[in-house]
Amino acid sequence: MLARAGDLSNALVVLPEMAESGFTNNPARVADGKSELFACAQSKKYGCYLQHGFAQARGDSFVNMVAIADPHGTIVARYAKTHLFSPTSEHAHYQAGDSVTVAKLALATSATHSEPAQKISNDDIAKVNPRRAVQSNDAVSVAPMICYDLRFPELWRHAALAGAELFTLSACWPAPRADHRRALCIARAIENQAVVVACNRVGNEPNTSYAGESFILSHTGQVLAVAGDKSEILTATIDMNEVRAWRAKFPALRDMRRELLGHCTIKDC
Repeated sequence: MLARAGDLSNALVVLPEMAESGFTNNPARVADGKSELFACAQSKKYGCYLQHGFAQARGDSFVNMVAIADPHGTIVARYAKTHLFSPTSEHAHYQAGDSVTVAKLALATSATHSEPAQKISNDDIAKVNPRRAVQSNDAVSVAPMICYDLRFPELWRHAALAGAELFTLSACWPAPRADHRRALCIARAIENQAVVVACNRVGNEPNTSYAGESFILSHTGQVLAVAGDKSEILTATIDMNEVRAWRAKFPALRDMRRELLGHCTIKDC
């Protein structure tokens, strides 16, 4: 799949929630402990940042996890899903995470052109190359989220106030609620003045259909790129200077009364 994605040098590549297995309430069957090794091998091979979703053992339970591997093949960020989807009893099979992750990634500094979508596999894949007139050590602050987390804006607000300027959302979001996902992602982008890269799985399970429709949103909620309901690769070029300029011009985050928001543990990476 990644081999057909074009030049990935220092790009951020986002895969769906539980990309290896699809969502499951039988994590013991799929949590083999090798998922991070796979992510590291692929990120090093293609020279990219790779966000990969999987189930991982934690103590006597499991977590619904995403990890980001850097171009050197090293895990630089982990995030465990904090909001478990009770309608499908996810909470009975997984342990919820208890913190937000904000990772500083040295993403690509050179411009690339958006590429046409290509049908490549059973999952959507989203790729973003930030274009910035800044030095390469001026990292982009990225906050990974997972599926149901989208419905809890306080989580995103905490990450934004901790510096997040680009959010990723790995999901297995069912087709009947696809409109909710798009509307909520647009709201998260606008209210947090941040880019949103939302990657969703495609295909069908016995009782569930997945819409795909991965998309990349600007910091003002503009749809920069969107996929269909088949497997595709989606790319966009982002100018992070525009994000930062808008935040300086329209200071909604600075005007936020943080004391009304409560406490959240932030993991800086």
